[in-house]
Amino acid sequence: MTRSPRVRASNEDDDLTRLGDEEILALVQTRARRFERQIRLRDWREVIASGVVAVLIAPAVARGPLVARLGGAVILAGLGLIVFRLWRARRMGGRSLTDVTLPVASALGAELQRVNAQIGLLGSVAWWYVSPIMVGSVVMVAGRNGRGAWLQTLAYAALAALLSWGIIALNQRAVRKTLQPKRDELLALLARLDS
Repeated sequence: MTRSPRVRASNEDDDLTRLGDEEILALVQTRARRFERQIRLRDWREVIASGVVAVLIAPAVARGPLVARLGGAVILAGLGLIVFRLWRARRMGGRSLTDVTLPVASALGAELQRVNAQIGLLGSVAWWYVSPIMVGSVVMVAGRNGRGAWLQTLAYAALAALLSWGIIALNQRAVRKTLQPKRDELLALLARLDS
Protein backbone atom coordinates (compact mmCIF):
# COMPACT_ATOMS: atom_id res chain seq x y z
CA MET A 1 0.00 0.00 0.00
CA THR A 2 1.39 3.43 -0.94
CA ARG A 3 0.99 6.51 1.15
CA SER A 4 -0.56 9.61 -0.31
CA PRO A 5 1.71 12.65 -0.79
CA ARG A 6 -0.22 14.53 1.90
CA VAL A 7 0.44 11.84 4.49
CA ARG A 8 4.11 11.73 3.55
CA ALA A 9 4.38 15.53 3.73
CA SER A 10 2.85 15.66 7.21
CA ASN A 11 5.19 12.88 8.38
CA GLU A 12 8.16 14.83 6.97
CA ASP A 13 6.95 17.94 8.80
CA ASP A 14 6.76 15.93 12.03
CA ASP A 15 10.29 14.66 11.44
CA LEU A 16 11.54 18.21 10.83
CA THR A 17 10.12 19.45 14.13
CA ARG A 18 12.26 16.86 15.96
CA LEU A 19 15.50 17.82 14.22
CA GLY A 20 18.07 20.28 15.50
CA ASP A 21 19.25 23.32 13.55
CA GLU A 22 22.33 21.58 12.14
CA GLU A 23 20.29 18.55 11.07
CA ILE A 24 17.70 20.79 9.41
CA LEU A 25 20.44 22.64 7.59
CA ALA A 26 22.01 19.36 6.40
CA LEU A 27 18.64 18.09 5.16
CA VAL A 28 17.83 21.33 3.36
CA GLN A 29 21.35 21.45 1.88
CA THR A 30 20.90 17.97 0.43
CA ARG A 31 17.57 18.93 -1.10
CA ALA A 32 18.98 22.25 -2.32
CA ARG A 33 21.86 20.52 -4.11
CA ARG A 34 19.39 18.20 -5.85
CA PHE A 35 17.19 21.18 -6.77
CA GLU A 36 20.19 23.16 -8.05
CA ARG A 37 21.29 20.20 -10.18
CA GLN A 38 17.79 19.95 -11.72
CA ILE A 39 17.76 23.68 -12.46
CA ARG A 40 21.25 23.56 -13.98
CA LEU A 41 20.30 20.63 -16.26
CA ARG A 42 17.10 22.36 -17.34
CA ASP A 43 19.01 25.56 -18.08
CA TRP A 44 21.64 23.75 -20.14
CA ARG A 45 18.95 21.96 -22.15
CA GLU A 46 17.27 25.28 -22.86
CA VAL A 47 20.53 27.00 -23.81
CA ILE A 48 21.51 24.17 -26.17
CA ALA A 49 18.02 24.13 -27.72
CA SER A 50 18.18 27.92 -28.12
CA GLY A 51 21.54 27.63 -29.86
CA VAL A 52 20.27 24.96 -32.26
CA VAL A 53 17.15 26.98 -33.08
CA ALA A 54 19.23 30.14 -33.56
CA VAL A 55 21.48 28.33 -36.06
CA LEU A 56 18.40 27.08 -37.93
CA ILE A 57 16.63 30.47 -37.91
CA ALA A 58 19.64 32.68 -38.73
CA PRO A 59 19.54 32.01 -42.50
CA ALA A 60 15.87 33.03 -42.60
CA VAL A 61 16.78 36.36 -41.03
CA ALA A 62 19.46 36.96 -43.65
CA ARG A 63 17.29 36.30 -46.70
CA GLY A 64 13.70 35.86 -47.74
CA PRO A 65 10.63 38.08 -47.57
CA LEU A 66 10.87 41.08 -45.25
CA VAL A 67 8.01 39.93 -42.99
CA ALA A 68 9.58 36.46 -42.62
CA ARG A 69 12.93 38.07 -41.78
CA LEU A 70 11.22 40.21 -39.16
CA GLY A 71 9.62 37.09 -37.63
CA GLY A 72 13.01 35.38 -37.55
CA ALA A 73 14.55 38.40 -35.84
CA VAL A 74 11.81 38.28 -33.18
CA ILE A 75 12.58 34.60 -32.60
CA LEU A 76 16.32 35.29 -32.27
CA ALA A 77 15.64 38.11 -29.81
CA GLY A 78 13.33 35.77 -27.88
CA LEU A 79 16.05 33.12 -27.70
CA GLY A 80 18.44 35.69 -26.28
CA LEU A 81 15.82 36.70 -23.73
CA ILE A 82 15.33 33.07 -22.71
CA VAL A 83 19.04 32.56 -22.07
CA PHE A 84 19.27 35.84 -20.14
CA ARG A 85 16.22 35.10 -17.95
CA LEU A 86 17.47 31.61 -17.08
CA TRP A 87 20.92 32.96 -16.23
CA ARG A 88 19.48 35.74 -14.09
CA ALA A 89 17.12 33.46 -12.15
CA ARG A 90 19.96 31.08 -11.27
CA ARG A 91 21.98 33.95 -9.82
CA MET A 92 19.27 34.90 -7.31
CA GLY A 93 19.78 34.21 -3.63
CA GLY A 94 23.29 35.42 -3.05
CA ARG A 95 25.61 33.03 -1.28
CA SER A 96 25.06 29.32 -1.66
CA LEU A 97 23.19 27.24 0.88
CA THR A 98 26.29 25.04 1.05
CA ASP A 99 28.29 27.95 2.50
CA VAL A 100 28.97 26.69 6.02
CA THR A 101 29.77 30.19 7.31
CA LEU A 102 26.13 31.27 6.94
CA PRO A 103 23.80 31.01 9.93
CA VAL A 104 20.96 28.53 9.42
CA ALA A 105 18.31 31.25 9.03
CA SER A 106 20.41 33.12 6.43
CA ALA A 107 21.04 29.94 4.47
CA LEU A 108 17.33 29.09 4.50
CA GLY A 109 16.50 32.66 3.46
CA ALA A 110 18.92 32.43 0.52
CA GLU A 111 17.36 29.15 -0.59
CA LEU A 112 13.89 30.65 -0.25
CA GLN A 113 14.98 33.53 -2.46
CA ARG A 114 16.22 31.05 -5.09
CA VAL A 115 12.95 29.10 -4.99
CA ASN A 116 10.96 32.35 -5.27
CA ALA A 117 13.07 33.33 -8.29
CA GLN A 118 12.19 30.04 -9.99
CA ILE A 119 8.50 30.50 -9.13
CA GLY A 120 8.61 33.97 -10.67
CA LEU A 121 10.47 32.64 -13.70
CA LEU A 122 8.02 29.84 -14.43
CA GLY A 123 5.02 31.95 -13.48
CA SER A 124 5.91 34.55 -16.12
CA VAL A 125 6.86 32.09 -18.87
CA ALA A 126 4.06 33.42 -21.09
CA TRP A 127 5.75 36.75 -21.78
CA TRP A 128 9.47 35.90 -21.87
CA TYR A 129 9.44 32.37 -23.30
CA VAL A 130 6.25 31.62 -25.17
CA SER A 131 5.26 34.98 -26.66
CA PRO A 132 8.47 35.93 -28.53
CA ILE A 133 8.91 32.45 -30.01
CA MET A 134 5.28 31.91 -30.99
CA VAL A 135 4.66 35.44 -32.29
CA GLY A 136 7.92 35.38 -34.21
CA SER A 137 7.15 31.99 -35.73
CA VAL A 138 3.63 33.04 -36.79
CA VAL A 139 5.00 36.23 -38.38
CA MET A 140 7.70 34.19 -40.08
CA VAL A 141 5.17 31.68 -41.48
CA ALA A 142 2.90 34.52 -42.60
CA GLY A 143 5.84 36.16 -44.39
CA ARG A 144 6.82 32.92 -46.08
CA ASN A 145 3.26 32.01 -47.11
CA GLY A 146 2.34 35.44 -48.43
CA ARG A 147 -1.14 36.93 -48.64
CA GLY A 148 -2.67 34.11 -50.66
CA ALA A 149 -2.15 31.45 -48.02
CA TRP A 150 -3.88 33.12 -45.10
CA LEU A 151 -5.77 29.91 -44.25
CA GLN A 152 -2.50 28.01 -43.77
CA THR A 153 -1.15 30.83 -41.63
CA LEU A 154 -4.33 30.82 -39.56
CA ALA A 155 -4.05 27.05 -39.05
CA TYR A 156 -0.41 27.45 -38.00
CA ALA A 157 -1.39 30.24 -35.59
CA ALA A 158 -4.04 27.99 -34.02
CA LEU A 159 -1.50 25.20 -33.62
CA ALA A 160 1.01 27.66 -32.14
CA ALA A 161 -1.63 28.91 -29.68
CA LEU A 162 -2.40 25.35 -28.60
CA LEU A 163 1.27 24.58 -28.10
CA SER A 164 1.70 27.85 -26.18
CA TRP A 165 -1.17 26.95 -23.88
CA GLY A 166 0.42 23.54 -23.23
CA ILE A 167 3.80 25.06 -22.35
CA ILE A 168 2.21 27.58 -20.00
CA ALA A 169 0.06 24.90 -18.35
CA LEU A 170 3.06 22.61 -17.80
CA ASN A 171 5.01 25.43 -16.17
CA GLN A 172 2.10 26.37 -13.92
CA ARG A 173 1.77 22.72 -12.90
CA ALA A 174 5.49 22.60 -12.04
CA VAL A 175 5.05 25.67 -9.84
CA ARG A 176 2.02 24.17 -8.06
CA LYS A 177 3.35 20.65 -7.64
CA THR A 178 7.05 21.24 -7.00
CA LEU A 179 8.07 24.81 -6.25
CA GLN A 180 5.23 26.03 -4.01
CA PRO A 181 5.52 23.01 -1.66
CA LYS A 182 9.28 23.61 -1.51
CA ARG A 183 8.67 27.28 -0.66
CA ASP A 184 6.08 26.34 1.99
CA GLU A 185 8.55 23.95 3.58
CA LEU A 186 11.27 26.61 3.70
CA LEU A 187 8.82 29.14 5.19
CA ALA A 188 7.80 26.59 7.84
CA LEU A 189 11.44 25.93 8.70
CA LEU A 190 12.15 29.68 8.96
CA ALA A 191 9.10 30.13 11.20
CA ARG A 192 10.28 27.23 13.37
CA LEU A 193 13.71 28.84 13.72
CA ASP A 194 12.13 32.17 14.67
CA SER A 195 10.08 30.51 17.39
